[in-house]
Amino acid sequence: MMESCRAREVLGWRVKSGVGIWEPETLVLPASVVCAFSSRQGGVSGGPYTSLNLGLHVGDRPEDVVTNRRRFSEALGIDLESWVAGSQVHGKDVAVVGRKDRGRGALSQDTALPALDGLVTNEPGVWLTSYYADCVPLLFWDVHGRAVGVAHAGWRGTLAQVGLQVVVKMAEAFGSDPGEIHVLVGPAIGSCCYSVGEELADAFEKEFGREPLIRRQGRTYLDLKLANREYLVRGGIPPDQIYLSTLCTSCLPGVFFSHRRDKSPTGRMAAVIGLRER
Repeated sequence: MMESCRAREVLGWRVKSGVGIWEPETLVLPASVVCAFSSRQGGVSGGPYTSLNLGLHVGDRPEDVVTNRRRFSEALGIDLESWVAGSQVHGKDVAVVGRKDRGRGALSQDTALPALDGLVTNEPGVWLTSYYADCVPLLFWDVHGRAVGVAHAGWRGTLAQVGLQVVVKMAEAFGSDPGEIHVLVGPAIGSCCYSVGEELADAFEKEFGREPLIRRQGRTYLDLKLANREYLVRGGIPPDQIYLSTLCTSCLPGVFFSHRRDKSPTGRMAAVIGLRER
């Protein structure tokens, strides 16, 4: 059975130069680690992408997305040209990246690393990114601040346990001990809004039991954050080192894009993590 998750929101809100940012507020991170989640405030995109759309793959004007990304980078004090992105195919593949990969997917979707939903690095100044509009963004760091990772987990990625593959890759590539890895589960669609069909509900119940499923008024709702937490605990991450945001992307239309709420087209937020340059 899953242990109860934290009810208190772990992210705090700030605005810099008009750009809205969600950052860890109640967590103590290693001094070398920088991580944040974007909102939809502070950009130049219009229409369904209003305003800080950071996704290059959703039909928005590429020049507007690059402007938005630059604004978000400047608000965080990092370099857009050092972003790294995978193409995100709802799979479980994870790559080790470094300085040689800086800029992949930063200014053009065509340069993103192909068929990847997870990235890890131990090199400072490499900013790992993922993009979402309901899917679960997962950020990883070791307690020593020597390695970080990111994963994009929709329902397919959650069933494939993409986050656990990040943990495995950090252990293999950098010697990270799962017992010393912390995971921040960011804003995503919540069980308040994410109704699913019986076939998908059955697949999650078979893998995770009944706890991530909520039945009400004749419908079934799925808690993707809890499901990701469960397999991470099974994989050796201590429960008190997994931090769940309570923010639901679908519930907050003025703050987040949501594919379920807005349908297509809509924009994407970004999750970013990296190590400061020494």
